[in-house]
Amino acid sequence: MAELSDLQRDALGELFNLGVGRAARSLSQIVRDEVHLSAPLVSLVRSSTIATDLLGSEFKELSMVSIRFSGPFDAQAILLFPERNALAIVSHMLDPDLLPEEVSEFEQEAMCEIGNIILNACISALADEFGVEFHGDLPMHHFNTPGALPLFDQDDDQVILVLQIHLAIRQERIKGHLLFLLSVSSLNALLTYVDGYLSRLGMQ
Repeated sequence: MAELSDLQRDALGELFNLGVGRAARSLSQIVRDEVHLSAPLVSLVRSSTIATDLLGSEFKELSMVSIRFSGPFDAQAILLFPERNALAIVSHMLDPDLLPEEVSEFEQEAMCEIGNIILNACISALADEFGVEFHGDLPMHHFNTPGALPLFDQDDDQVILVLQIHLAIRQERIKGHLLFLLSVSSLNALLTYVDGYLSRLGMQ
């Protein structure tokens, strides 16, 4: 499997951080309060080991939003939170007088909106810096467990670009992940664009 050089990892972190910043501003408008999204920590893992390598005990029950993007390289982008964290985020978006069971009724719709904002902001940041265009499908929401992730092919021709983030809202800090599922050819295409970006900055 291809590895990220330190320069490539730093460049991807900076590029995705631009998108995360845009997403935080949009989410702040929705909740009418300041939302902070941490600068993402970037890593690359195989899809066949994602459950054991990435998802710890806190991720026993998952709330996921996925969007398929096509363009100069294709990716399935996923926003993933532990189920309890997803409900905490949704509760901040809704009427504070709602009961917990009422909040859960709105989870899928609210998470799709959050995922749409964050995932599109990250892809748009890449598109702007690379001078390319992507097309995204509608967001889809999923519930699952790490041991039965239907979105992952579990084979060696798929790699996952992982962005670990923390979302802070009203003094509550919530851990989640952004995952970008890529074929080997799509990963190579992405890294070619990253290398071109670094060259323009005189760093390659």
